[in-house]
Amino acid sequence: GLILHAVGEYDISLRFLEKALQLNLKYHGAKSLKVAVSYHLVARTQSCMGDFRSALTNEKETFTIYKTQLGDEHEKTKESGECLKHLTQQAVVLQKKMNDLYQGKTKAGLPPIQIQPPSMSSVLDMLNIINGILFVQISQQDIENFKKEYELRQKDGVLKKPELELEDSKPVEKSTPVAGDSNMHAIELS
Repeated sequence: GLILHAVGEYDISLRFLEKALQLNLKYHGAKSLKVAVSYHLVARTQSCMGDFRSALTNEKETFTIYKTQLGDEHEKTKESGECLKHLTQQAVVLQKKMNDLYQGKTKAGLPPIQIQPPSMSSVLDMLNIINGILFVQISQQDIENFKKEYELRQKDGVLKKPELELEDSKPVEKSTPVAGDSNMHAIELS
């Protein structure tokens, strides 16, 4: 659904995203963060189709979940709040133009809906969120500092050696550089 949204196929995208929302509700529960992301994606698609009333309803669900699960000050809660403001403004502008047209104050008709297609980076960011991939920007110096701190703590006996033994056949964490950017590492979450 997200890829279809990115290429402007909103009707088909909406069908896939609504189905994904139903499945997330069924398997993760109404207050899951996965459900919040699904509501947000449905709202984004509906707004691109000019259905601001439905978009507002779905984004309100997103906001409620984020506020309940993450709190008022979390970045996702604030982003959803800003999205609600934007959708409200768009709905008010559209309604005013429709009222003017209905009352005969203008003969121009409704202007086309201003659709801002998502950037490729925002689509990739959302795909990574959906698939559980987190990109963390970390410098080589940060990695070296972490290694030194780890070695110091291990020498001082602060860390229990068997729990964090890196010689073990199972590494604690796998971090790989992202192609083209030596400061960006991908960490896969499970």
